[in-house]
Formats: sequence, structure tokens, C-alpha cells
Amino acid sequence: MPEEILYMALPHLIKHVYTNGTDEVIRRGKKIHAIGYVELIEYDELLDAVAFRVKDDSYSTFYRVNVQRFKDPKTLSVRCTCPYNLGDICRHEAAALIHLQEMLDKNMLKAEKVDYDQRHTVVKMKQIDYKILRLLSSPQTYAAAEEWLTRNKAQIAYAKDEMVKASVEIEGVSYKVVIRKNEERNFDTSCDYEDVKYPLCLPKVIVFLQLLQTQGPYYFDTIRNWDKEKNKLLELYGYSLSDDLKGKFEFTYKEGKPFLRVLDASIKRITPQELSRSRQVAAIESPTAEEPESETEKTEGPAQRLGIVFNFNHDAYPGFAVEAVMGEPNEEQSEYVGKVAKVDLGKFINTDVLNETDKQLIPSLRKLQDAEINKYLNRNSPFSGIWENIIHHEDDDLPEETKALIVEYIHPKLKKFLKDIAEDPFVFQLSEKKPFKTDNLVSVGIVPDFVTPYFKVIKEDKAYKVECWVKLNSHHVQVAENAANSSLLFFYQDNLYLWDKAEDAMLADRFMTKGQLCFSAEEWPAQLAKFVLPLTKEYHVEFDSQLISEVKDGDPEKRVVLQEKGEYLVFQPLFSYKGFETKAGGKDDLIIPAGDRVMIVHRAKDKEAEFIRKLELLHSNFIRPEGGQQLALKGGDVLKNNWFFLFVDAMKEMKIPVYGFEALKNFRFNTAKPQTKIHISSNTDWFDARVDILFGDQKVTIADVKKALANRQQFVPLTDGTLGILPEEWIKKYSLLFRVGEGKQNQLRLSKYHMSVIDELHENRNEEELVVRLEEKYDQLRSFNKIKEIPVPEHLAHILRPYQQHGYHWLNYLQEIGWGGILADDMGLGKTVQALSFLNYYKSHFGKLTALVVCPTTLMFNWENEIKKFTPSLTYVIHHGGERIKNKEEYGNTDVIITTYGTLRSDIKLFVDIPFDYVVLDESQAIKNPSSKVTRAAGLLRARNRLCMSGTPLQNNTFDIFAQMNFLNPGMLGSIEFFRQEFSTPIDKFGDPERKDHLRKILFPFILRRTKEQVAKDLPEKMETILYCEMDKEQRNIYDAYRNDYRDKILGVIEQQGINRSQLTILQGLMKLRQICDSPAILNETEKFPNHSIKLEELGREITENISNHKALVFSQFLGMLSLIREKLKELGVDHEYFDGSTSAIDREKAIQRFQNEENCRVFLISLKAGGVGLNLTAADYVYIVDPWWNPAVEQQAIDRTHRIGQTKNIFAYRMICKDTIEDKILQLQEKKRALAKDLITDDEGFVKTLTKADVEYLFS
Repeated sequence: MPEEILYMALPHLIKHVYTNGTDEVIRRGKKIHAIGYVELIEYDELLDAVAFRVKDDSYSTFYRVNVQRFKDPKTLSVRCTCPYNLGDICRHEAAALIHLQEMLDKNMLKAEKVDYDQRHTVVKMKQIDYKILRLLSSPQTYAAAEEWLTRNKAQIAYAKDEMVKASVEIEGVSYKVVIRKNEERNFDTSCDYEDVKYPLCLPKVIVFLQLLQTQGPYYFDTIRNWDKEKNKLLELYGYSLSDDLKGKFEFTYKEGKPFLRVLDASIKRITPQELSRSRQVAAIESPTAEEPESETEKTEGPAQRLGIVFNFNHDAYPGFAVEAVMGEPNEEQSEYVGKVAKVDLGKFINTDVLNETDKQLIPSLRKLQDAEINKYLNRNSPFSGIWENIIHHEDDDLPEETKALIVEYIHPKLKKFLKDIAEDPFVFQLSEKKPFKTDNLVSVGIVPDFVTPYFKVIKEDKAYKVECWVKLNSHHVQVAENAANSSLLFFYQDNLYLWDKAEDAMLADRFMTKGQLCFSAEEWPAQLAKFVLPLTKEYHVEFDSQLISEVKDGDPEKRVVLQEKGEYLVFQPLFSYKGFETKAGGKDDLIIPAGDRVMIVHRAKDKEAEFIRKLELLHSNFIRPEGGQQLALKGGDVLKNNWFFLFVDAMKEMKIPVYGFEALKNFRFNTAKPQTKIHISSNTDWFDARVDILFGDQKVTIADVKKALANRQQFVPLTDGTLGILPEEWIKKYSLLFRVGEGKQNQLRLSKYHMSVIDELHENRNEEELVVRLEEKYDQLRSFNKIKEIPVPEHLAHILRPYQQHGYHWLNYLQEIGWGGILADDMGLGKTVQALSFLNYYKSHFGKLTALVVCPTTLMFNWENEIKKFTPSLTYVIHHGGERIKNKEEYGNTDVIITTYGTLRSDIKLFVDIPFDYVVLDESQAIKNPSSKVTRAAGLLRARNRLCMSGTPLQNNTFDIFAQMNFLNPGMLGSIEFFRQEFSTPIDKFGDPERKDHLRKILFPFILRRTKEQVAKDLPEKMETILYCEMDKEQRNIYDAYRNDYRDKILGVIEQQGINRSQLTILQGLMKLRQICDSPAILNETEKFPNHSIKLEELGREITENISNHKALVFSQFLGMLSLIREKLKELGVDHEYFDGSTSAIDREKAIQRFQNEENCRVFLISLKAGGVGLNLTAADYVYIVDPWWNPAVEQQAIDRTHRIGQTKNIFAYRMICKDTIEDKILQLQEKKRALAKDLITDDEGFVKTLTKADVEYLFS
């Protein structure tokens, strides 16, 4: 096997763990990783940074481990938040790095493509496994291995100590294969066969398969040598199997594994944790082979100093060893006063005799010993020395790879160590070939300023010399003048220097013997290009004047190369001087080859910096990774506001070429802008749009654009593999067209309901892009603002306010064009009268009317009263209750059928047979659920025209509008899934402003909404309305029972005592019936009634559905009813305040201030008596009187709580009346007794005194 295959290092992350971690840290780090306590929480691909959440193995505590620049071993940085990070690396950092390496091995971080070097690959399997062999080799390789083994056999040359060496002959070439188990119990493998794509090459697979077939999966366990494990256990105490262990240790075995027992209690573990403990062990100066005499000295007491010895009497690379002595210092602590003792760093050391500074040096010294270096080499070059023909002899020079590993390990530790001992007087050197004796130790100085080599290139005759020099203080010295036989340390004039970088030491090693390298004229051009010019990039190189062809100032050619890193697009500026390219930064001069000579070009760094500044000014979100030599921008920013086109245009204008487009995957943009041609024409019920979109010569289909818009992408894939960018203004202009239109290739079809989309495109059209050809009727109706006015019925002309007349005209506009719409005025603005006015016009214009009004039960009688009041010429019938007619012929001459949503659902078979001119859904949010039975029933109705009425068409989310619009204009908003994907989810979950704007544009012509604020000038300051409610069956039964009982009782008392002496009984009866109208639950009876209350349900609906964000006052005479309302509001999640006559003045004021000032507090519950005086509640503009009574003056006083000085809003007051009850009859009595009530009646008793027997019979009838 060739020599170079033997020295392959571990991945640098694992190397960092082994180099910087103690055995305990490494063991526990592996344990934490194996348990699964490491979790990736952040990954920045641009900065090569990751963050892990790591759980401790002993405590239930989590720590954050940050790993920066993990791809480069020179810049790798690891930081943990734990308090145990006292050494170079803690157990959590070790676990994180091991986990990170595993993720890289599995390509979980999508790092760069890995090229495998078969000289050393690690196979992660605990025993030989068919599946893993298949996974880690190519299918062709695995098949070839199986086929090869049917005819041949690998030659096994060695098989013990968990290592197998074999030879495999393929096509006449013999390949050496080495497989061994490593410390992680995985397999290190080595071979000189070429295969960069997979960890296992053909010869390796052949050997693994042969061993598996002949020896079984656990073969390597059968050839395991436990001596290595025993030595590991003994190393913890500073011993090995080669020492005399009798009476000190013994081994026991459990499940075949060795365990160590310590027999001598004085022997302690050598670990950092034990260093601080007190032990009494003598330190002696050890004899060496060159020193037959033995000087020993026993030291006791705290008066010892540790001395550092750089022993150059050391043949093996790196040419020295760092050792230690201990001795008694003088009073000045400047030198030893007698003999010193050599310290065996492999054994326990009593540190009690040392000061704290010296104690801290012991661990660093131990890290520099041969045993630790060999351990590092063994981990990183697992196959060194295994072939008989390359056994290393002392006279042989080490391979460069091994030297590099030694320097890689020692250099960073020496750098720290020399800084620590720079001021220490007890630092010595032992020259070559001198025995280790006190008299031979010579004091040396440590220079903590690390040195860097520089080079001189000289031409002599036809030869060329490259000399290596170093500046030591003010002296310029050739490296050959190093007094030490080591390329790692430089010893000059009794001072020790260390190279600044490990690479410096490896470079200096080439010049150690003569201080120079000589090249012939024939060799020079190649050496100039391969060796000298790369030196000039990192080091100062002085050229002989004969070798410099010219020196000149350069003007760089500039270019930008694009790369992608994760979600970032990276812009790398490059500068070329005479064909020699460089990045920003670096040295001021460039050395460029010119035949056998060089040209020195002074870089124009000011021009380079200026160009980067110009580039950076193109976007405010540029960041500068990697020391500012490149710029990076997130993908979203690249596309936003068409920035990428601006960048391309800017580069063209500056005449800067841009490269790298073809290498991009996620950012492979086509630089052409889209050219769009759209031709729109109309048919009877739809619009056709022919669409052609071109990016250069690349054509895009409608399906591609629809998919991009659905995925919220600003680009479409093109046939040449690039991505065509859809500019933001293009998306803004056309995306709605593509969302609502149906089609795939280049034809779109839009519903007739999407006139507003066409209209907007037409208004903002570019003549070159858009051509619109519409039928005359669409052309005439294009503008929403050109609604024609129709005459208002004479009897309504003085009643309809200006905004109501506009609604009247709008309803006619919808009827003429054949659209359904939503009249969505605020509650109280008279939606009912607008609808009735137009139905009245419709009947007079067309000569007939068959209309269906569907509304909540509580609004049936409002419709009835409004018809009577405003359009008495319309005939109507209420289709509700158990006595309702179920024969459609009966309704032949009826203009308006009024029914409820529940009855519609029950009688849908009756209604679907009637061809209606109009179907009106009042409070149409009742059908907001598309899958409900009532929604489906409404959709089955046959109607020429459809109208919805709702003050709150959207209550909870955007999806509320879908079913209403689907009832009005079927198909207008597409299918449920389409609407959910395109509008509902983006708007409700993500607040997408673009989708919200698109939906607004589609709905705009179909919804007419005026708020109170918008039409305030047309409204009276105060509007009062009666809100009729119809009891349900349970409440009605209780009411009827009490009414009948009291009627008989009262009439009997009147008969016996006369009307004047019956007033108390009459008052009791009136009170009970009024309470039942609120809720039977508030009756003060022994037997409690359930809470059946139509008023409670209706009030809840009004507050949650109708008043939007307005504020309301709710008055009731009964505290029991206010309590029920409080519970209802809590159930509905409506924030509110409350007070009655028992509320203290302080609490009352707090409640008032909160209601007045806090936006969320929307309802104020007040007892009628407590709210009569001294309140100023101008924040409210809706008032509900839950249980109105005989005297409107009391209620007016309550309403005036809002209608006071400072009130800027119009007031809407509602009196809640149960139909066909005492409340309804009192209302009618009020009309008869209005004058009397106004002038004389001031309390309940006064009212009762005015009643006649006939009045009482009427009230209780």
C-alpha cells in the first residue's frame, strides 16, 4: 500500500472534541448524544452557525450551545451557557459537536457535496450489517462485490485485535484493505481504490461481505484484544500492563469485559478533579539512558517551584519534549538554590507544595506529553504503521501528514502555554546530547509575540533560490540559524519563539537544513506558479530586482458572482488585475507571473471599496458575512419591489458582468421581464380572456401562474429550467383576474358577477397589454357610479331620507342587471323601509309581485308593522305557527309572504314550488354556515331576484360572507375549497392585505353599506323603535296560565269590592305578567320556573350580531332580569359593566368611567330606577328598554342618559315588546290615554287608578 494512504484525519469537529476534551468530558458528551439529549434549534446556512438545546446527563437542566463557523476548523467557535465550561470544552459542547457531525454525515443540513477519500472513511455500524453495506455503497458496487465473491476470495493477511488486513485483486490490480474497530465501536476503513461518491468502495465491500458470509456479523468481537481496554483503565492511575501491578491492581470480568480493582489504597486516579486533593508522594529526578548517576531529592512543604524544561535532547519529531522539574527557590523566587527533581507527569503529583500559578500549569504540561500526542495520532491516523513494509524507523523522516497532525495538535497548546510562562523565571532548555542533570539546565526567555516567516527570491546565474527569514525583535535571521533542531520552536540568543500559525511551522520545516530551496531554470516556472505565487497571498515575499518585470498601479476589471446559501442569495464581487483575480481585502499588492519573472501590481483598493459600496447601496437589507468581502440578501428581499430586475439593470448600466446564474437552484432567475397580452370579450353570462405571457421566448401557461399565486410565489418555472419573476406591479394588477378566472392553458373564463374585476383592469389598462371588448349592456353598466334614478312613490317621498333613496335606486340597479346584493346598513338606518319601498315600486312597475321575506322570529311583526305603516298597498301573510296554511294556491294573490328561517327549513317543499319575483333574507347572517340545513334550503328557492339584509354580514371571519354571496349569485366566489384557500385562510389566519383587497374589489358592487357616522346628517338626533318578540311555546304556556288565573281572580275581586278597591290585586297581576314576559325564572314563587326568555335570546343576538362595535345601555326594572342578562353576556364573552340602586357611589363612578373610556367595554346594564338621575353615558348610542311600561316619561329619562351635551352620535332606542301580551296591550292603551298619561300619571298607582273594568278585561284577555 502506498505510504500516503495511511494518514487520514478524523472530521475536524470530532477532532476538536478529542483535542480539547478530557476523557471524562468525551465520555459524558458521547453519553448525552447517545441518549438523544441534543436538539437543533437554529441553523444559519449563510454564517455556518448552529445552536443546540442540550440537556445535562445528571440534572434536568437545559443549556444552549452555539457553534459558529463550523465548516472551517480554523475559525470554529463553540460556546455553552453552562457553568461547567471551565476547561477548553464542556460535555454539552462535546455532545453538540458529535451530534452536528452526525447531521453533516447524514446531509441533514444540506451542506456542500461530500467527496469521500477511501484512504480513511468511517462506517457507522456496530456489527457487519447487510442493510448498512447497501446504504453506504452504490448499487453497482454492491452487485459487483457479490458477483466477484462468486468467483474469487479476498486474501486475509491479518486478523486480530479487532483489525483485519486483506488484499483484493480486481482486473489484475491488487488493492490493500484495512478494517478495524475504533473507540466509538464503529469501523475505520482504508483502501487505495478510487471512489469519491460513497464511503465504501468495491474492495471494502468485498471484504465486509466475505467476513459476514464466512464469519458472521459479530466477527470483530471474536478477535478483540482486551489489553487495550485494560491499558485504558490503568492509564487513569498512571500505569500500564508493562508495569509491575502485583499488589496494586487486579482485573475482574463481567459479561466478558474487564473491570479494574485497586488493591493499594495509596494509588489515586490522575484526573483534573483529583489534582486539588492532598497526597504525599515524593518527586525525584529520574535517571536517563545518558545519565548513569542518579540525583534524588525529596521535597516537602509549600516552598517548591515548578520548572519548565524544553528538552532538545529528543530525536523524534518535533525535536523537543516539554518536561518539568521541581525544586526549592531562593527568597527572590528567581532561581533554584540546589538540586531539582524531575517530575514524572504520568504519575500522581503532590501539588500542595506548589503555588496556584504552578498548579495551573500541570494539566497543560500533561497535554504536551508523548502519550497524549500518540493518542491524538492514533485517533486521526488509525492505520499508521500497520504494514510491515512501511514500519517507521528512527532514522526515517516522518511522513508530512503525520508531521502536520503533530503540529496541529501541539501548536495551539504551545501558544497558550508560552503565554502562561512568559514571565516565569523557571524556564529552561536542555541542549542536544546532554544528560538530564540540574547543571545542564540553562535558563531561557520566552517571547510571547509570535513570529511569522517571510521570504526572499533570488536569481543566481541560471538557478533560483527561495530563502526563508524571520524577524526577531530587530534582527533579520534565516531559519537555518535556529539553534534548536525543531521547526516548531525557534531558539535564538537564549530566547524561545513560536510561529504564529501552525502552517508557518510546516513551511519552516522545508527550510530547516539550509534555510533555502534551490530550483533550476527548468524547474523554476512550475515552482513559481505552484509554490512561490501562492506564498505571496499569505506572506511577504521579496523578489530580486532581476525577477520583477515591472511595477504598476492597477485598475481592476469588476464582476459579480452569484451563489446561494440557504435562504440567502450571496453576491461575491471579484476584481481582476491583468487576468489575476482576487476578492476584496487581502494584501495591497498582487504578484502576477510574467514568464520566469513577476509583475507587481498595486491594487486600487479605493476603487474596490467604492464598487462594493455602490453595490451595497442597491438594497438597505444587505448584510456582510465573512468579514465584509461579500454581500448577502434574503430571498424575499431579492423579489420584493422587483429589486432583482433593478439589480440586473444597474449592473448592465455599470457594465458589470454577473455570473453564476446557471449554478443557482432556488434563485435561478430569468432576467427577462414578462410580456403580457390579454384580450377580454363578453358573452351572455360570462367573460372570456385570452392570455399570453412570455419571458423572452419562454411561454407560461395560466396553470403555472395560478399555481405560483396559490403558493404565494413571485416566480413561475420556465421550460429552460429558469424561474420567471412576476413583478409586484404585475401581480398587483393581474393576480385577481387569475384567482377568480377558470382555465389552464391560455384561456380564462370569468363569471358575469366579476364585472368589477374587468372594470378595474379597463380603468388602469395599458393599451399594449390589455384589450377589452364588451357587449353593450356591460359597457353601459361598467361604472358603479352611474346608477340611474327611478321615481320614489309619492307617499314615501317625504319619508325616505337621502341615503335611503340611494339604496332604493341601488336595489333597482341590481334588479336590472340581474345581480343579488346585500343591503348592509348599520342597525337602525331603515333597511326594511328601503326594501319595502322597492318592492312597492316593483309591483307598480311590473304589475305583480310575489315576494318571500325570511327573517328571525322576533322580526316578523316588525315587517308586519312596517308594511302597514309604509306600504299599505302591499298584501301580506305571516306564514308561521302551527295554524299556518300549507297550500301554495292560498298565496296566489299575496304580495309578500313573511316567514322565519326555521319555518323555511320545515316547509321548503312548499316554497320550492312557488316562483318568486323576490326572496329577501333579513338578518342574513343566519345562513353564514354553508353546510347548514337552512342555508341549503335557501339555495333551493326559485327567485328572479334575491336580496340579503344584514347590519353585520361578516361577524367572525371572512367565511361568513361566502354562503350569503353563494345564495345571491351562485358560483361567484367559486367552490367552498377555492374560497377557503384563496381568501378565507389567507385573510383570517395571516391578515393578507392583498387578498383582503382582492375580495373587497369582487364584493364592492354587491354590497351597499352605510354607517351611522356616514349618514349622520340625514338622521334625527334620536330614533325610537319597537322591537317585537314572540314567546316560545314554554314561555307562552306559563304566561297564559298566570294570565287566566289572575283574570278570574281580579274580575272576582272587582265584582265583590269594585274597581277602586281592587287596585292592589290588579298591580300584582300586572307585575307577574310583566316578569313572565322577561323570563318566568325571575318570578318570586316557591316553585322555580326554568329560564325561558325570548327577550334574553333576542338581546344577545342584537348585541353580538347587530350593533357591531357600538356601545349600548340596557335598562330593566327587574334586578332578576338584569342578573340573567349578565350571565348571558358572560356566556357570549361580551365585556360589560353593571349597577343598580345598591351599588356604592365609588363603584358606580368606576363603572361609568370604564364604560366611557375602555373600547372593549361595550354594554352597561342599569336598573331603570337607578339610571334615572345624574348619569352621563355619552359613549353609548344604542339603548334597549327590556321591559317598557305604561309611562314613556320614565323611559325617556333613561334614553336621555346617552342623549346629553357632549353626545356627537345619533341615538337608537329600542323598546322590547312581547307580542300578544300585557306589554303589547299596554302600548295600545297608551295611545288612548296619551294626554292623561302625560299630564297626570306619575306612578304605578296613578296608572291603575285610570283603568276601567273594560280596560282590565282587555289587559288580561
